[in-house]
Amino acid sequence: MLQPSSQINETISKLNIKAAIFSIFVSSILFAIKIFTGFLTGSIAILASALDSAFDFLSSSVNFYAIKHAAKPADAQHRFGHGKAEALSGFVQSIIIFLSAGYLIYESFQRFLSGNDLVNIYEGVVVMVISIALTFVLTSYQSYVHKKSKSIAIAADRLHYITDILANVVVIVTLLAGKYFGWRWVDPAAAMVIAIYIIKSSAEIFRHSFDVLMDKDISDKYRDDLKAVMKKVSPQILGYHDLRSRSAGGVDFMEFHMEVPKDMTVKESHDVVERTMIELQKIHPNLELIIHTDPAELNTTDGKVKIFDRDKPRFY
Repeated sequence: MLQPSSQINETISKLNIKAAIFSIFVSSILFAIKIFTGFLTGSIAILASALDSAFDFLSSSVNFYAIKHAAKPADAQHRFGHGKAEALSGFVQSIIIFLSAGYLIYESFQRFLSGNDLVNIYEGVVVMVISIALTFVLTSYQSYVHKKSKSIAIAADRLHYITDILANVVVIVTLLAGKYFGWRWVDPAAAMVIAIYIIKSSAEIFRHSFDVLMDKDISDKYRDDLKAVMKKVSPQILGYHDLRSRSAGGVDFMEFHMEVPKDMTVKESHDVVERTMIELQKIHPNLELIIHTDPAELNTTDGKVKIFDRDKPRFY
């Protein structure tokens, strides 16, 4: 069985770790300046954004641990590696984010009832603009890393900060509306909007992480390439069945039964399998493959393939 290039995996792991460290650094700065500015201005929307940054810091710290753990090679106890640590991290993050959003909604409702006058508006606007700039730099780097690694943890973290950018824009509008129009209700309303958007984001992270943890099949992303590769490798390949695949971190695992002529020798079928693996991994470097060959024959009358294998469900 061919393994993905160790050099590729090592490079991807280093990229993920760098992105996680950068995320921790940025989130700590954002929390510090937002919490100070929130109390300075009296804006619950800024305090809501600060709380979100605090949870971003916590989530990024969990991510850092998960990514380092996921980068560990397979061992005797974890034969498929440690990639699911990232999905577990995303799962935990989604719950944390959901709880923080619930708290924001509660605080916003209380502010609706009590009301509050905002002060030091311009200082607040400046801080939020700085926050947007820092967050944009971070998400740009995370986008670059995610394209390389397909890491769930990085994707989840990136989603947090994209939400932050939108939330920061809302906060700026809120501060200016309170300053120039005296709309005190806009501040808690903006906090509620931010909270609802955070809940939506957490639901997406939860679903994706849950799918990975439950080994949701991802074969559809490979079917077209698999058919094209088998056609390219050898006209003797009659088809395939029992295709199934799953994801774990930055690595996908796929296995299937390849249908080959019943009179093909062991060496010939081995060579066909090896070439198929090589061609597939050229297209998908982070794909680990297990291919089993089944003897079959083509019925020249009806064009159907007869498989000499026990009857069982076939996931084509």
